[in-house]
Amino acid sequence: MQTSTQRAYQLNQAFDVPFLMEMHDNDLSAISAILVTASQQIAEELDRCMILAEKGDCNEIKRRIHLVKPLWGYCGLPQLQMKYQLLEYFLGENPDAERIRTRLHQEYGQIIEGLNLITNEAIRIHEFLKQPAS
Repeated sequence: MQTSTQRAYQLNQAFDVPFLMEMHDNDLSAISAILVTASQQIAEELDRCMILAEKGDCNEIKRRIHLVKPLWGYCGLPQLQMKYQLLEYFLGENPDAERIRTRLHQEYGQIIEGLNLITNEAIRIHEFLKQPAS
């Protein structure tokens, strides 16, 4: 039973909060760690994909998108996981280099917003966990 002296953390509602809490057994420390690790991996792969897009390497971009796609779900952002699924479908059509570059540049801003959301939430959780209990 929670008393008024216990503090409670509220995850940003942009996340699938029930999924995150259940998936990670209500462990904020574990959620924070997942968010940090996933955001680093997603950011690194996004940078690689942008470089590969300049080379027009459709197959390697598709492979990397496929590998990173589940990380969005683990972070509780199924809408971004779906965005990566749609990118994967698009790349499955084997578009030319110009279409690949155009599509990645169109999606880039929303992907960065998602990464910022993850990073900021990880920071918020970390700061919350450092506070002394009430």
